[in-house]
Amino acid sequence: MSDHGKRIMTLISKEQAVVGRTFRLYSIPNECRECRLFNICVSRLKLGRVYRIVEVRHVGLPQPNKCLLTGEDMVPVIVEEQPIIAPIPVNLFIEGVTITYTKPRVICDELRMYVPNDQVLREGVKIKLLKELGRVRCKDGNYVIAEVLPLD
Repeated sequence: MSDHGKRIMTLISKEQAVVGRTFRLYSIPNECRECRLFNICVSRLKLGRVYRIVEVRHVGLPQPNKCLLTGEDMVPVIVEEQPIIAPIPVNLFIEGVTITYTKPRVICDELRMYVPNDQVLREGVKIKLLKELGRVRCKDGNYVIAEVLPLD
């Protein structure tokens, strides 16, 4: 597997459909769940994750699909899930290796800002270790602040 996240086809408003633009899915409103396009739109994305648009597919439909929530025209795009920043114990960090994510048990102040919430990265998910960004020393151990790619 490459250092790129999964590529997923989804829908986004025509105005936001720009290659290179990133977005984060914060929530899924009830209007989306009731929409006939839900299964090809936000249902494919994970809450809290960041996605980058890598391709816009303009389809020449006579009647474009409209978003129930915003009323905007929607277009298909290919997005790529972006890496997450997470603390990894120093003894487990080897760039390029896949491990099972374990949330730190004791969190010192210096580490707290790097621990993703459970919505973004759940304990037990396989992750690929991409790159070391820095190090943090806590009472319970030393951590690499790493760019990781969830494989769920």
